[in-house]
Amino acid sequence: MINPPSAGGADQTGRRRLQRRHQVSKRRGCSIPDMFSKQSVRSRQRPTTQRGRNNMPRQPPRRDQLRQTRAGSQKTHEERLLKMIVSVLQPLEITEDANFQDFIKNLNNTFQIPTKPGMHSLLLRIYQEKEEELRCTLATADDIVLTCELWSSRPEDSHLTVGCHFVNNLGYLKSHMLKTINLFGDESAANVRTQLLSVMEAWGVKEKVHSVVRAGMPKLENIKWTDMPCFADTLNVIFKNLMKDDELSNVLRKCQNIIRFFKYNFEAERSFRETQRKLGKNQEELIMYYGEQWLPWLHMLQGLHSQYETMVMVLNKNGKTGLILNEKDKEKIKNLISALNPLEKAMSMMKREGFETISVMLPLLKALMDKLREEEGRNNDIAKTLLHKCKREFGNIDNHQLATNTFLDPRHKNKLGEQNKKKAISKITQELLRNFTPAKIKGILARYEAERNTSESANPFAWWRYTGNARFGELRKLALKKLGVVSTAVPLERAFSIAGDRFCNLRSSIEPENLNMILFLNSNWSSEC
Repeated sequence: MINPPSAGGADQTGRRRLQRRHQVSKRRGCSIPDMFSKQSVRSRQRPTTQRGRNNMPRQPPRRDQLRQTRAGSQKTHEERLLKMIVSVLQPLEITEDANFQDFIKNLNNTFQIPTKPGMHSLLLRIYQEKEEELRCTLATADDIVLTCELWSSRPEDSHLTVGCHFVNNLGYLKSHMLKTINLFGDESAANVRTQLLSVMEAWGVKEKVHSVVRAGMPKLENIKWTDMPCFADTLNVIFKNLMKDDELSNVLRKCQNIIRFFKYNFEAERSFRETQRKLGKNQEELIMYYGEQWLPWLHMLQGLHSQYETMVMVLNKNGKTGLILNEKDKEKIKNLISALNPLEKAMSMMKREGFETISVMLPLLKALMDKLREEEGRNNDIAKTLLHKCKREFGNIDNHQLATNTFLDPRHKNKLGEQNKKKAISKITQELLRNFTPAKIKGILARYEAERNTSESANPFAWWRYTGNARFGELRKLALKKLGVVSTAVPLERAFSIAGDRFCNLRSSIEPENLNMILFLNSNWSSEC
């Protein structure tokens, strides 16, 4: 029986074979590593601890994988929790509320709820990341418009919130909040101007800002930018002044009392709805409003007026005859609704959310004032007063400073009267004279004026980025600059609705040290998917 070769003999045979290969390579002028040492042979016989089968990197142990997965999930959950907090404007201390903690643990008992200091550190990190992203974005913008809103959480505690707006390279109006500043009770025009300049310097946009839209403050003096009042704020001021009439304010208080009775009396409301069903009447929501915005007031009065007959039945049944309106009161309410309806119809020309270009204001104001004149012709004294106040606040709409903005909007350029059109052409000519001859400017404007209007739903910014640029390239930069001016200092979803009052109440409850960061992320991060 022949014995198999020993393991040591096989090892020696392999070593001799490698030596012969090494000698051959040396004669040819080559050199190879010393691969035939015992150390090398052993290392080739055993795989390293860093490699697995098929020479692939070995995976970490299962427990380490689970630990890494949990760490990643914890971080994701913490960021989502913070995003929820800033989106609904809650204080960070909500994470330490026992009921909130119990709710989260029932949803996910593996999630470690961060403490308030932990959430503050996360808030600061995300804020710094998003601030740097916005700085990079603003560096690419050509012309910037600022909005500033002066507001108070308490009578002695006023703040200034500053936002920015610009048209990006794709033809979209972009809006971002920059900073919220505590004014420490100094609401003077000089201090507001100083704070605005400080924000511009801090963000490196001072040379790019050409217009500022303001709300809650008087006109600023000695400024280099164009001053624009917020359209929504102006309308609310007009309505607030309208309500100073004692007779009208008394009627509105009576309306509130009627709705309050049904809102706080379950049996009365049940009887009211049952009576409506029996009579085949439409059931509408009863809105209770206490604020100063005209649109929620209109919706409250519309609901009251359309359901008033049924309300009277229930009021009589419950012995609440003192709440019933007399004929003069009902006439006042009817006139107020008729006077405010044109405002609501005019608002339909604007977007429902975000920011709207100021170029729509002249067509909107013309439609509004025409309707108010019609109501005035029907002996509506409230419409007459409202029309007078609008004329005083908005000026002569037939010869208006916004004519240029509207003329450069391809949706509305042919809706201007002759005076406004001449004013717009004159101002545009002055702007372009530095680069073009009067004859060339005249030809460009004539061709643009002859161009067919785009549809009401078209994007005027995108039109100027592409179609307008190809046909009237000389006007493109000026057009985008003028159209980039927004009409309100706050988003439209807050400007004309109860949501605006709710937002103001929520932000007033945020910790002062976190206010700026939370409002910044609410604007620039919370809506990201």
